[in-house]
Amino acid sequence: MRRSADALVKSPDSPDHHTVTESLAITVGDYFPVGDRMRRLTPRLAEATNAARSVLIEVAQHREVITYGELSDSIGRSVLPRHMGPLLSMIAHDCAARGEPSLASLVVSAATGEVGTEDSSWAPPQRLACWARWGEKWANG
Repeated sequence: MRRSADALVKSPDSPDHHTVTESLAITVGDYFPVGDRMRRLTPRLAEATNAARSVLIEVAQHREVITYGELSDSIGRSVLPRHMGPLLSMIAHDCAARGEPSLASLVVSAATGEVGTEDSSWAPPQRLACWARWGEKWANG
């Protein structure tokens, strides 16, 4: 479910920042490492991150993976498959802020069945942790 701009509220930390208080644990306006650069979490990217998080939790509940294209379609193509890097980095930062395994590990290439990062060794243990965390909640109702 995508949030409207009305879901963004001012953070008490700074008048320039917004927080998606009900969904994201990271703050709009803050900068986060994405690859070898720092990227600002914009309201648009926060909305897409929130939508993707919901989709990825459902994927984890079913102990599945999803392709870049399927995730893009699931969030209304607000982020195209070729441009998923910043979105998935924000998902990873949000999960880390919550103390959760990285939901980004569930997003794979249709061609390889694996994540698209240069070093993919981080993904399988994170994927198993996602399935354990959210799969249990699904099984227990």
